[in-house]
Amino acid sequence: MRSFADRMNVQLEHTAEKKGAIFESTLRLVMKQGFHGSPMSQIAQDAGVATGTIYHYFSSKDELIIELFKHCKHRIGNAMFKTAEQSFPYPERFVAIWINLVNFYIEYPEVLSFMEQFFSSPYAEAVHERNCGVQMQNEMSNFLQLGIDEEHIKPLDINILSAAFIGTVTATAKRHTNGHYSFDESSMNEMVTIIWDGIKKESFQTEQHV
Repeated sequence: MRSFADRMNVQLEHTAEKKGAIFESTLRLVMKQGFHGSPMSQIAQDAGVATGTIYHYFSSKDELIIELFKHCKHRIGNAMFKTAEQSFPYPERFVAIWINLVNFYIEYPEVLSFMEQFFSSPYAEAVHERNCGVQMQNEMSNFLQLGIDEEHIKPLDINILSAAFIGTVTATAKRHTNGHYSFDESSMNEMVTIIWDGIKKESFQTEQHV
């Protein structure tokens, strides 16, 4: 007979698998049909679970979407900020983080689509009010602020720097995914170099003395 701990572990694994299947189905359907075109019944069918099972884990579709947002934020943060790269010099780490995020969005275009739709919806305001799911935003802001404090990059507003960083990442990933241009390692390095040259402190100092 299994111990209580063993039974709990199996139950937790089973729960994680079902929630994972629900999240993945939601991402696929939202990418194709948007939030409003993806009812809970269809998400359940796609995930291979009963509709009641979804409501066992999420009290409403709104809760499902917000929990999926937080889940995606966690995945994005882990993809961007890799432990093995923490010791890199700041400029090299900047390049690595940018390329990491581009590669993640190329591999998981459904996550990029979900995030873009999320931030264009009322859900974004709900998340802002709850102050939840901001791990990646905080890490990104902290990383950029570190660059300013250590005088690697220009002392610009974090929102401007973040918009330049994220905007070029998403544009690059979408251009690649849509088949408009195939970005390889070399062309990605060329692209991020343009971004880096535009914000690095040395460039700012040179311009001030011209």
